[in-house]
Amino acid sequence: MTLTLKRSLLFGLALLLLFGSFVSLALAEEADEDTTVSATTTISAGLENAAEGSYSDTATLTVFIGNLIQALLTATGILFLVLTVWAGIIYMTASGDDTKIKKAKGMIVSALVGLIIIVGAYALTSYVIGAIATASEASTEID
Repeated sequence: MTLTLKRSLLFGLALLLLFGSFVSLALAEEADEDTTVSATTTISAGLENAAEGSYSDTATLTVFIGNLIQALLTATGILFLVLTVWAGIIYMTASGDDTKIKKAKGMIVSALVGLIIIVGAYALTSYVIGAIATASEASTEID
């Protein structure tokens, strides 16, 4: 990596740490105001605010699995984005070096193939589960 890229990454990390410290200070001040609230209540309130009503203490297994799949697909999308950006940085900083260009192109192709496999698996699974649910509803109505 070049010196300017290292400096940029270090500067970004420093900004992230600085911003994180301000957020933690604000949360600490907020926590000092009301010390009689239990940890469970605080965590539940935080989850409720973060999930905007989709979080429930009485969630069923199917809702939990659906939320887990959604989180995994989100993480996959973020990973694809990070890999693509990283490969683009390698490609742009290759300066005509054929090995770096091949590496970057390989990373992009691998990320795309991985994304296609994940989306295809999700589509196939969604179709199969939908077909099974429809079949089970039809058999329940006959009984």
